[in-house]
Amino acid sequence: MQYGKNQAGLTMVEIMIYIAISSMMMTAVYNAFHTQQKSYNIQNNTVEIQQTVRSGIYTMTREIRSAGYDPTKSANAGIVTGLPDALAKFSIDYSKDKNIIAFTIDHNGDGVIKKDKSEQIAYRFNAGAHILERFNVTSGVWEAVAGNVDALNFVYLKPDGTPATGPQNIQYIEIALLVRSRNAEPKFLNTTTYVNKKNEALWTPPPGGDHYRRRLLTTTVQMRNVRTAS
Repeated sequence: MQYGKNQAGLTMVEIMIYIAISSMMMTAVYNAFHTQQKSYNIQNNTVEIQQTVRSGIYTMTREIRSAGYDPTKSANAGIVTGLPDALAKFSIDYSKDKNIIAFTIDHNGDGVIKKDKSEQIAYRFNAGAHILERFNVTSGVWEAVAGNVDALNFVYLKPDGTPATGPQNIQYIEIALLVRSRNAEPKFLNTTTYVNKKNEALWTPPPGGDHYRRRLLTTTVQMRNVRTAS
């Protein structure tokens, strides 16, 4: 019995064509996947930045707006240079310290500012760790509120809009929070200098820029409960 007389196989040319077509298809699939992955990473970075900066601003403004709430007028609540139960921890000079704030609130209206993290409040920027922090007066430590922060800036203003140099004449506070993406994007270049509402630089890119996306959010808070000195 003889085999193979009527059997036809692939020629070398056909095999080469098949390999070439397969390679092109695999390349197209890989490129499509890579493009989708890149788009997903960009979108994910953008969403994360937006959530972080909005959450940070909301948390601060909600409490700062209540600073000085003092229904009995006997608790002396307001913006302070240091917290009553944390004076050894920090002291603020509002004429030059622009990334820290402290204030008190008499939440239950009993006429006393208690050692309570809801009645003695402070926020600051930890530049070394890139973190927005809130002081917990109960435990005596700074706690993280938001990460990947590149700048926090407070501009303290009198009722007429001029700079305030002390807590006694602060009526408005301009708050600026700059947040960066968690991960760098090698093909993205950020050369933007971010400024506050007074056009003061908050963050300046290194020579040649870097590869992080950033989002700056600013807002102005009126101190409704604080009576300024004349």
